[in-house]
Amino acid sequence: MKDKNYSYLFAGLFSASCKKFIDYKRSLGFKICEPYCHRLWEMDKHFSEYLPEDKELSITKDMVEAYIALRENESVKTQHLRMSTVRQFALFMNRIGYNFYVYPETAFVQIKEDFIPYILTHDEVGKLAEVVDQILYSPRYPRQHLVYPMLFRMLYGCGLRLNEALSLKVQDLDVVQGLIFLRSTKNQSQRLVPMSDSLQRYCRKYILAMEFGEGYDGYFFPSGYRNSCSTGHLSGTAAYSRLRGFMNQAGIYKEDGTPPRVHDLRHTFAVHSLEKMVSEGRDIYCALPTLSTYLGHRGIESTEKYLRLTEESLESVVNGMATYYDNVLPEVSHDKE
Repeated sequence: MKDKNYSYLFAGLFSASCKKFIDYKRSLGFKICEPYCHRLWEMDKHFSEYLPEDKELSITKDMVEAYIALRENESVKTQHLRMSTVRQFALFMNRIGYNFYVYPETAFVQIKEDFIPYILTHDEVGKLAEVVDQILYSPRYPRQHLVYPMLFRMLYGCGLRLNEALSLKVQDLDVVQGLIFLRSTKNQSQRLVPMSDSLQRYCRKYILAMEFGEGYDGYFFPSGYRNSCSTGHLSGTAAYSRLRGFMNQAGIYKEDGTPPRVHDLRHTFAVHSLEKMVSEGRDIYCALPTLSTYLGHRGIESTEKYLRLTEESLESVVNGMATYYDNVLPEVSHDKE
């Protein structure tokens, strides 16, 4: 689904207002993603059921409370996002002359900060690679067997966010120098990401197999597999669903029996990278800032939250650090009385 064409989704009484709101958010530098637009589409549909077509647009407290009510099998985080979206929309509408009810920020449900990411073991990464490499050719989607193996390697091999990877254009990759230029990121900053030699070689093979053609300046992961000239990129929703499905096929599950999130590949990259740097003799106090910069974090605190050492990684990291603290505390001998 193309970011610039989301507006066609809106068909309710608030359709024009939602489009104006999106334009406003973009003018401030915000990137409007697919889930955000879906929430606006859902909000437009919900509120349109309350108003006759000839009535002036308005949103009351009762309408908002019905919209934000916790739904069956819904997470608190999803409810929180809905509260935030409707509040931002109401504030915008009031700025342009309307009188919408603004849901108070102090009433937002609180999201627990004790979430624990799932870190794939090296063996699980290998199993997942086997699954994506065995995707069969499909006449309906004739290039999925090329796209998903490449996408998996980009996410795990560089620790990219899913949207960062999907937003890449062919011109953003220097497959000679082995560099990726990220133009649009979560923190509204740009950064260069080096690739490993193996990923660099895989990218070159991928570009040839995709037959982009000379002068192609489209997306690295294009949508519309039937049409090589498609101007949009692979849908984030579709990619997320398929990648979790591949984890399921590989037998990779969390404690609750569900596959890990796609974002956990980024967490896994962070842990495995730290493990590798320490095993190579890098001082962990130097390794963390390096990793933080590579991941595009604003500060080392964000990187520290990403790291959750697995049992597999713990031993190698601790052993690798031993040389730094072996002589910190001197040995104490006790004289016998």
